[in-house]
Amino acid sequence: MATAMKVFQHETQLRTAGGLTVTDITEDVQSAVRESGVADGIACIYSPHTTCCVRVNEMEQGFLDDFTSLLRQLVPHDTYYAHDDWDRRTENICPEDMDQGNGHSHCMAMLLGTAGESVPVREGELQLGTWQRVLFIELDRERDRRWLVQVVGS
Repeated sequence: MATAMKVFQHETQLRTAGGLTVTDITEDVQSAVRESGVADGIACIYSPHTTCCVRVNEMEQGFLDDFTSLLRQLVPHDTYYAHDDWDRRTENICPEDMDQGNGHSHCMAMLLGTAGESVPVREGELQLGTWQRVLFIELDRERDRRWLVQVVGS
């Protein structure tokens, strides 16, 4: 007899502090996994924003300092971005962005890859490594954000 597949989705809203801030959302994701009733499957954690992302890594201050320093070196804030050139840009215009350009934030997000992570679930628990945490990373200014977790399995 086949086991029924379950699909569960949960959304969490947050206000970020802005400017390369990292929020550990591991416990909230784990709570959603437990609420889902999925024993074995996968949890997909996703940011529906173009200037922030979800990553799995260590939540250790030295690493976070190194990481933000590296990103700032690779993608400096104080250089020209066509995205911020209002004489040139004609698409996807948000009045908020006209006050403070965020071309650098979009470039950082592209370097970091996809907007989310997938983590296996076994016996109702996220299968993270010893030091791994689920991190929500804000690359832009202070904003209202949200992240989604979808748990699929049996």
